[in-house]
Amino acid sequence: MTQTRRNFLAATLCSAALASGFAAPAMAETALTERLSSDTLVIGIHNRAPWGFRGTDGEATGYHPDLVRAAFSHLGVENIEFVISDFGALIPGLSANRFDMIASGIAITPERCEQVIFSEPDLSIGDGLLVEQGNPHNIHSYADFVQNPDLMLAGGRGTLNSRNAMEAGVPEDQMLQLPETNDLVSALLAGRAQAATLSSPSVISLLADPNLAERGLERAEPFEGLMRADGTPAAMYTAIAFRPADTALRDAYNAQLSVMIEDGTLEEIMGRYGFGPAEMPPSRTTADICAAR
Repeated sequence: MTQTRRNFLAATLCSAALASGFAAPAMAETALTERLSSDTLVIGIHNRAPWGFRGTDGEATGYHPDLVRAAFSHLGVENIEFVISDFGALIPGLSANRFDMIASGIAITPERCEQVIFSEPDLSIGDGLLVEQGNPHNIHSYADFVQNPDLMLAGGRGTLNSRNAMEAGVPEDQMLQLPETNDLVSALLAGRAQAATLSSPSVISLLADPNLAERGLERAEPFEGLMRADGTPAAMYTAIAFRPADTALRDAYNAQLSVMIEDGTLEEIMGRYGFGPAEMPPSRTTADICAAR
């Protein structure tokens, strides 16, 4: 690693620490430069669009791979290796040092915060609604189902989306709970349901399939899902996960993420995968989410 890069990384780490009200200790600076001295980072992904997946050209692509490439290229890291793993094996693989971080749609939860450290959130993931093209029933919220008992909502059996819908007041007898995503689409196309609830990324991914797009479906926009008692929408928040010892690496990434939010880079990457204003990162911090505040 060149002295110029060492100086840049030290300045980045110092900026991140000062933004949090603390001075960057020399030990953290050393840990960061040693971590990046090989100019290679190994990233775990789980081969699922739009998060992190192997493209038709054989190269890793997706929202989070694009995000970490953009961030770490500014930190002088050009060589990034992506390793495909089952989703459930990502955190164990990180703990076993098989990769340096997870960049594949992993959501911040208090339980996971006990195992890894997260960057600040990079997306707010709420429920999305799939409807017939033109949204003939004018459905824009779960409240629309409460107000119209003739409407039927399809949802995955046992999914967070279905639970959110029922918690928002959708009667269980207006919920068509089915085992697979394809079943939800089939129910909607057959007229057995007037909408299907999924996570917003799942709706985006489904509509990216040209075969499905030709079937006359679209995303209901705007859409209001379950609202918390404080007036904020219920959502999951995705981020990059690091080993607990890698605070220096996490802090350097966070500093660059902040820059990318300010200069529009994050919004541009979001747009590549169909994410829009509804998915912009929240004002809630990772510390708040980990503490369930």
